Amino acid sequence: MGELEKVTAKRGLRVYAAIALAAFVATAATAQERPNVLLIMTDNQSPNLLGAYGNRDIRTPNIDKLARDGLLFAHAYATSGVCSPSRAVLMTGLIPSANGVHNGLPARYAVEDYAAIEEFRNLPQTLADAGYYTGLVGKYHLGRHEKPQLGFQWWTTFRGGHTSSFVDAQIFDNGQTYNVLDRDEHLTDFWSRRAVDFLAHYKEEESAQGVRPFFLWLSYNGPYILPPTVNQPPVSRHADYYENNVPVMPQNRVHPYMREWARNNTAPAPEPTEGGTYPWSAIDALNNKTAMINIAAEMTHVDEGIGTVLAALDELGLRDETLVVFLADQGSSWGQLGLWGNSSWGEPEPAYNANMQVPLIFRHPGRIEAGATETAMVNQFDLLPTLLEYLGLGHLEIANSPGESFAPMLRGQDLAWEDEVFFEYISTRVIQTRQWKYTKRFLASPNELYDMASDPGETRNLVDDPVFAEVVANLDARLTAFFSEYADPAFDLWNGGTGKALVYYGQRNQKFRDAFPDWREPFVEKQTAFRDR
Repeated sequence: MGELEKVTAKRGLRVYAAIALAAFVATAATAQERPNVLLIMTDNQSPNLLGAYGNRDIRTPNIDKLARDGLLFAHAYATSGVCSPSRAVLMTGLIPSANGVHNGLPARYAVEDYAAIEEFRNLPQTLADAGYYTGLVGKYHLGRHEKPQLGFQWWTTFRGGHTSSFVDAQIFDNGQTYNVLDRDEHLTDFWSRRAVDFLAHYKEEESAQGVRPFFLWLSYNGPYILPPTVNQPPVSRHADYYENNVPVMPQNRVHPYMREWARNNTAPAPEPTEGGTYPWSAIDALNNKTAMINIAAEMTHVDEGIGTVLAALDELGLRDETLVVFLADQGSSWGQLGLWGNSSWGEPEPAYNANMQVPLIFRHPGRIEAGATETAMVNQFDLLPTLLEYLGLGHLEIANSPGESFAPMLRGQDLAWEDEVFFEYISTRVIQTRQWKYTKRFLASPNELYDMASDPGETRNLVDDPVFAEVVANLDARLTAFFSEYADPAFDLWNGGTGKALVYYGQRNQKFRDAFPDWREPFVEKQTAFRDR
């Protein structure tokens, strides 16, 4: 049996074992009350901004305590490098080439009630169908924002996904529309306050209507760290501390991918920025004291908000019956390798660990061991099957998902697990193992190979070294096999597929039109919403 066949066979055995275990756990769980779920997500945040992941300059005491009280994953990876596709993966367990969301989605649509992932099994709709009281507080970025989607019953969000200000945003709040500016409130404080309101409302409704679990997606749009906000004078109350205690910042020359992006993109940014365009604003943020103060202040601001929400959970007597999950949608470099931002901030699209790695922490008192660290490599598309199994819903099918449940790890049980993750963002795809990282590009260059064991900083590209030709061939075959199995031809950009709403920003899709004469332009179409009943 060849190496590729061995990998495929091993993956198949793991899938079979996970399905069997999930069915057993689901049967056993039907007789017991399911826990609440508080899913806390941050925006554009790498793990290395947190004390729990080694940062000694930025104050994050509440997230650090969450890690001490729960299980920290040291090697969790986003499946895509930009907000909307990462969120779509998390909610559906499907890769972008299967769910059609390849890039950050626009703020406005001509199609009424458009939701980009409503035709697929998704976490909020699945939990609503299972009897959960469901709420969204914060950033959505998966469709229209005016009223609830995907089975959410509580709905507090803002328009679009790009953060141009933390003190000025149009809010859609359970049928009301207003501007947070009128309330003189930092947006992070607003999300935290409304999350506490959700919990209080749930507790009151629970007392009146009988016990049922809740699911709250608390989706902060901080710390964000992208221009123009990161280049502007800080607005967080924590900025004064960091003015006098500026955190250490990576000191690197501008990466070639940033320089190329700046050369090829000269259109002004939608909002005023120091450099006039997003690329030059990002370059201006490198090694910039103001940018670093903004990053640290907004990270601490989010941490403070999380502390407020967790304290409310305690005060309402909900701590022990609530699974708390903390993560980011994707990573974002803030100087590492001379890069700034997520995977859309460069040409070609960067896919280094600063872009790919995310924090991931689980806490459930009495059910998940406190203070433990898990070193397995897990992918974003593993989260949905993991949560469903943990909640006793592991028997539900997630069609065409590569995701596998690691719920046994949460219970402290041994689980055969293959340390292999996958990533894609438009023209860039990655397979990463414990030792190797192979980045392949379509209609772009260069490809990259890094020995993560000897070069964890990803500084020596070995892809053209003949010594590693066999390694490249093996990884390339495994990468190709993965996407051949899990991509939907309709959305597989590398084989003539398209995307929902947009592919490249600014309609820069000419290379796909040239490669595929009949290429379909990105589209927006209303789909039939998925329901379990």
